[in-house]
Amino acid sequence: MEVKEQLKLKELLFIMKQMPRTIKLILTLERSLFLKLIFFSVITGVLPIVSLYISQELINSLVSIRKDVSIVITIFLTYLGVSFCSEIISQISDYYNGKFQLNIGYKLNYKVMKKSSNLALKDFENPQIYDKLERVTKEISYKPYQIIQAIITMTTSFVTLLTSIAFLMSWNPKVSLLLLVIPVISLFYFLKIGQQEFFIQWKRAGQERKSWYISYILTHDFSFKELKLYNLKDYLLKRYWSIKKSFIAQDTKILRKKTYLNLIYEIAVQLVGAVIIFIAIMSAFAGKIMVGNVMSYIRSVSLVQSHSQSIMTSIYSIYNSNLYMNQLYEFLELEEESNQLSNQAKQKVDPLHSISFQNVSFTYPNQEKQTIKHVNVTLQKGERVAIVGPNGSGKSTLIKLLTGLYEVQQGDIAINRKSIKELDMDSYMKQIAVLFQDFMKYEMTLKENIGFGQIKKLNQTQSMYEVLDIVKADFLKDHSSYQLDTQLGVWFDEGRQLSGGQWQKIALARAYFREASMYILDEPSAALDPIAEKETFDTFFSLSKDKIGIFISHRLVAAKLADRIIVMDNGEIVGIGKHEELLKTCPLYKKMDESENYMNPLEEERSKWKEAQYQG
Repeated sequence: MEVKEQLKLKELLFIMKQMPRTIKLILTLERSLFLKLIFFSVITGVLPIVSLYISQELINSLVSIRKDVSIVITIFLTYLGVSFCSEIISQISDYYNGKFQLNIGYKLNYKVMKKSSNLALKDFENPQIYDKLERVTKEISYKPYQIIQAIITMTTSFVTLLTSIAFLMSWNPKVSLLLLVIPVISLFYFLKIGQQEFFIQWKRAGQERKSWYISYILTHDFSFKELKLYNLKDYLLKRYWSIKKSFIAQDTKILRKKTYLNLIYEIAVQLVGAVIIFIAIMSAFAGKIMVGNVMSYIRSVSLVQSHSQSIMTSIYSIYNSNLYMNQLYEFLELEEESNQLSNQAKQKVDPLHSISFQNVSFTYPNQEKQTIKHVNVTLQKGERVAIVGPNGSGKSTLIKLLTGLYEVQQGDIAINRKSIKELDMDSYMKQIAVLFQDFMKYEMTLKENIGFGQIKKLNQTQSMYEVLDIVKADFLKDHSSYQLDTQLGVWFDEGRQLSGGQWQKIALARAYFREASMYILDEPSAALDPIAEKETFDTFFSLSKDKIGIFISHRLVAAKLADRIIVMDNGEIVGIGKHEELLKTCPLYKKMDESENYMNPLEEERSKWKEAQYQG
């Protein structure tokens, strides 16, 4: 929905028409509690006029010429009974209200997280969808509840307003209707401010995300070293406060408008109320009505004033929050990955024995240049393949297409001679284990960090110890306190921080814990020392035997050991073959080899030692 700053009647009607949809959503999540709250809100709305009528009769019985003590006591006891019932109902309603607020917030947040997990990777790389997600998640804990609270409050106020108007109309219909004129006129202006307030919030979602990010890097451990060393604190704080100052100015402007409107409204309502009360007093003075009636009419006017204001505030809140709800609906209606939506009708995948890229091309959204161009290559079971090339050559994009994280736009990928578009992607992904360059460091237990590789085996602790031995995570054995239930990271109590290389070993264990038929390593040596790097490739070559093994690297030392090397540049494959063959046929590969060998004597000796280790 396009949000405009000018309020028009058709837009107001459109927003209010969303109410049934919102109520339907709430009934789906919390039907029983919602219906209970509506029931109690109706009872709560009737009780004030009942109490008012009883107090009127009590006063009239006291000033009556023919006083009867038994009648006075009966009315008094009835008044106490209504008061006690009102208090009991209020407490029960507050209990259900609190329970409803807890449940609806958690359930809607769960719904949003579930939706997010079903989106495609390209959605998380789209700033517009990120802004939409920011708007939704920022207010998910209270905006939907705010609507329901407004509906309940409006229901109570509406019942009280109707009964109060009816009570006054039994005395003077024309004067009673006068009380409704000002709220109706004021409603339009309240809603206009509501739209302006929402528009401000909607427009600044991108800046909100920037301020959140600045706050995030200023308050977490991963960034502390650079912030301290480069003295970035003052610069980042200044940027954060600059954003927030503009927010304060915007919010203050809206607050000022609301205050002015409320003041004008209250003055007008008080003047009308004063006229009605004056008429009631003069009627009593003339002997047309009793003193108790005057008191009840004064209270009725007060009830009409307060509850008409409450209704307007509720409508304002519903309107403003429904604008938010439209954003929520738009997010929940985002297209999910087509493969995930139709998995039941697609073919299950057996262990992989061949993968063939068939004239595959790919372009990122909002970009004209193709990242992958007409790629044709086949990978076979039992083959270890290295993919090399400069930064931006398309290596990582190729892997994302291969693993199903991106959908193929042009061409096709044949998996076991079947189109990837015809496969059940869940079963296909179960055959793949990947160590990404930007692998996750789960601030959870060691058991979870490994077990996430194959969640169904989360309780197979013996297998976890075995895979830790395979990746040679000796740093864990050096500490007897490191058990599988050890908390890793520093975000939570008793967490143990690890170095970059140690975290990578854990991520490698997670990948190998998966019973896959294709193993992929994306720049596995980035955080490793030479010995650890050699161990990593030894393990990779061992575990990927009789399987499909792929690794991406900028360096050629390990690539020389692969069965085949694929050289990429500007999204194209510019060479395929063994090391010696590529030196003769691929100019880019030859240049990479020469650059790698152009080192000072110390680095050259280190390179020779490293290559000897690999060969050994």
